[in-house]
Amino acid sequence: MAEGNTFEYESEFLAEINKEADAGDWIEFDASVEDINGLDTFLQKYKPSVLKRSDGIGWICVRGPDHKHEIPALRKLLEDWEAKQTSGQRITPDTVIEMAKKYRCLCGKWLIQKETGIKVDLAWAAIAKAVASGQCGISAKVSPVDDLTGVYQRKNVVCVYNSDFTDRSAVEKLNDSIRNAGVKCTMTYKPDVYTYLGIYRNNKWGIKPTIYSSQFDLMSGKSKIVETLVRTAPQNPDQS
Repeated sequence: MAEGNTFEYESEFLAEINKEADAGDWIEFDASVEDINGLDTFLQKYKPSVLKRSDGIGWICVRGPDHKHEIPALRKLLEDWEAKQTSGQRITPDTVIEMAKKYRCLCGKWLIQKETGIKVDLAWAAIAKAVASGQCGISAKVSPVDDLTGVYQRKNVVCVYNSDFTDRSAVEKLNDSIRNAGVKCTMTYKPDVYTYLGIYRNNKWGIKPTIYSSQFDLMSGKSKIVETLVRTAPQNPDQS
């Protein structure tokens, strides 16, 4: 497998592992109601390389000054999703996108994977400051040290959000903002609707779990964003 694809699948898989973190406590800094001068203290106190999942920590989160977005109709989304599956209807990426639009589930996030330690602390601090100042998406979160699964305790995942994954220009703008914060590693982009519907690696619908990949070129100082969304009809899981 090519290196880019390795990063892509590994990053998405780490995000899948970390979905379990939602059951833990969230440590949050909300720039819409808190004095941004307190952010440095927050970042120093709550470092992702120090906090642990075993302490009951789910995510460390920073919300931007304009982080409010339209609330999705999740119950109707999930009911429709269940109905489509039980009806035997062929499910494609376009099916999911249309559902996302219908039920206002349009948020998405760039996924970033970092080795735990100084690397994730520095990257997270830069992203958090950009988010809190309104220069980088609407919110971001980082996982603590995963000392429960064992395999992933040396890596952290950072998610940086924007409000509409169907707006490619907005997705690209968020990518540029993250790059301007100093992040150079390969990133992948995933719509929140995929997370809500359980679309992860090797899913039974044959849907690729991310829709964009971004690689930074050090020579040009620019990112190359590739659409990874595959718009081919998957095999019907009931017929496999």
